[in-house]
Amino acid sequence: MISIFLFSCRGEDMNDLQKIDQVINLYISDSNGVDLLNTENTNAYKTITLQDLNDPNTALKAISTFSIKKDLNNVSYIDYAGGATRVLQTTSGQYPETYQSEFYINLTKSVNDNDVTDVDTIKIQYSSEPSQFKVSKIWYNKQLAFSKVSVEPNIVKIVK
Repeated sequence: MISIFLFSCRGEDMNDLQKIDQVINLYISDSNGVDLLNTENTNAYKTITLQDLNDPNTALKAISTFSIKKDLNNVSYIDYAGGATRVLQTTSGQYPETYQSEFYINLTKSVNDNDVTDVDTIKIQYSSEPSQFKVSKIWYNKQLAFSKVSVEPNIVKIVK
């Protein structure tokens, strides 16, 4: 008779769990403050796609783990919880570890009855420790657009 016993090294204490803070809310407006993600607006983007720049197996792999939501003020935003490949940037074996994701955001709208697509780039830097995994910085088209402040939500506002 063969017996197999499984044991867990983690305790039941809530402090043993790793906190995950990776959801990003991306708002995009024009210089007049018009919500470019609200398809009811004339100049809004009608189609949005994301493509992973770091997937080792598939070039420009589609990312489907995002949605368009509305906040309490009825302003649209992209709710991105992950999906792009994270690449380990630090190799020292010490904490915090730094990871990075990078992807295209393809924003398509109709101009004079023709589809026009803006291809922008988002780079996200994450910080990982045994107790927490969090977004630390976000670049939009190589411009720093967000730096993490304590427990504040990860809100990025882009003006195009």
